[in-house]
Amino acid sequence: MSTIYRKYRPQLFSDVTGQDHIIKTLTSEVATGKIAHAYLFSGPRGTGKTTLARLMAKAVNCQNRKDGDFEPCNECSSCNELMSGSSIDIIEVDAASHTGVDNVRENIIENAQFKPTKSKYKVFIIDEVHMLSTSAFNALLKTLEEPPAHAIFILATTEIHKLLPTIISRCQRFNFKKVGYDNMMERLQGICKNEKVKVDKKVLERIINKSDGCVRDAESLLGQILSLDLKNIGVEDAEMILPTSNIESILEFINLILDKQAAAAVEMIQKLTEDGVNLEQFAYDCIEALRLALISQTSAKAKNINTDYSDEDLKTLKKTAEKIPALQLIRMIESLIARHREMRSSPLPQLPLELFSIEFSISSQAAVSDRHGEQQKAEPKTAAAPSDLESLPTPDDAIKINAKEENKPTPPSFTQTIKETISHITHKEIKTTLEDVRAKWDEIIETIGKANHSLSFILKMSSLRTVENGQLFITVPYSFHKNKIDEIKVKRTIEQALSDVFSEHITLTCEVLETSRPQTEEDTELNKLAADFGGELI
Repeated sequence: MSTIYRKYRPQLFSDVTGQDHIIKTLTSEVATGKIAHAYLFSGPRGTGKTTLARLMAKAVNCQNRKDGDFEPCNECSSCNELMSGSSIDIIEVDAASHTGVDNVRENIIENAQFKPTKSKYKVFIIDEVHMLSTSAFNALLKTLEEPPAHAIFILATTEIHKLLPTIISRCQRFNFKKVGYDNMMERLQGICKNEKVKVDKKVLERIINKSDGCVRDAESLLGQILSLDLKNIGVEDAEMILPTSNIESILEFINLILDKQAAAAVEMIQKLTEDGVNLEQFAYDCIEALRLALISQTSAKAKNINTDYSDEDLKTLKKTAEKIPALQLIRMIESLIARHREMRSSPLPQLPLELFSIEFSISSQAAVSDRHGEQQKAEPKTAAAPSDLESLPTPDDAIKINAKEENKPTPPSFTQTIKETISHITHKEIKTTLEDVRAKWDEIIETIGKANHSLSFILKMSSLRTVENGQLFITVPYSFHKNKIDEIKVKRTIEQALSDVFSEHITLTCEVLETSRPQTEEDTELNKLAADFGGELI
């Protein structure tokens, strides 16, 4: 079974999701026969640039299309050859892997001089054109200035700022946009209906949220969900594949910070950690929510500022934004961005978020106290700056956990002690070898699958790499799989299963599979397994 985004790739202009402003112009040109010699499609990845380029190539060469029509018939030999990838008059060039001037001369410039074999036009689709070298651009420029009448060039790029102005000026330029929430929801629901699978709307909303306006990413995620092979898929079924943060918990956390409830915010972070929530993703979602709150204060058309929240979520977010001054929002965003960067290197994943909760509450209280002192004409004092940590009370002062120890300094060797402890645990010598794990891996997956089918699905797609210093290293094909396995509860489940089988503590380290390495026999098996579940190894 092919992947979802390939199976449902649009074969007609009417099938394309979003980009109505572009489709209207292109279909008008096809219908009237006023075809330009060069087009430039620019915009974010996965928004339909290559798809529309192929549709244009198919429509202008369709043998059954009548004057005034713009949709290809998908039945004539020209349409079938293009859909099967065997058309010799449609030349697709991946500029990312063919950057040199020699490739441009051989594959494009020389080829363009010959008339098409069967079709009316010879169409050149150059993907990621910004990757061409300067000499290759200069060689292509002459052909774009004086192209043969039978040649059409369609250039696609995600980074238009890297193109030469002389190239841009010789093309009809179309800017693709991220696909909005409503269009994306309609498309995903249509796919679910065709696949005869009922997927909870909250799951689809989460897919839209994570895809960030990219149709290909959304369809890829949906394909992973559908590969669970269930007729009804709810939120719990999708938990092992999709990150679990949601707008309700995000707004709750933000409100606790605004209300200066540092203790409650820290307790919430601890609960999220215990529940196995990916805190790095949670922090990112908080940054995104604060950004939308800030924009909603400055924009009269707040409903158009994002692509991944439902109307109900936006209304809730806007109500929260109304009680936050713009400058305070800016300080929160800047502080949270800094803490988000620290999370990857922190010995405790929750620590940066806890510091953000405490630091921001304390700085707000200090500012309020200073303003109150000025109003009472008291002795002037300098308010503590948010970045001046030495002048701020300690976290114990703010949370008031223990009033008797509020002046007690944190032991200077605390961080070093944690590092040494972690190093001792993760580098302990064990007897289990990689061959031992390989021999029992299927048994371990089967045991885990009895309690959690979704987790066993991810592990079946993983590859065992090595066992070193008490650690089992595995690779997975997708970064969101790694995020799931790295969650505390999930990792504990796998490590417990390893301990039960081998009677010694083995820690798990998960990495994303590198696409640049050559395929091995094991990769071939993974490709087959991924295909059985409706996905592919990347």
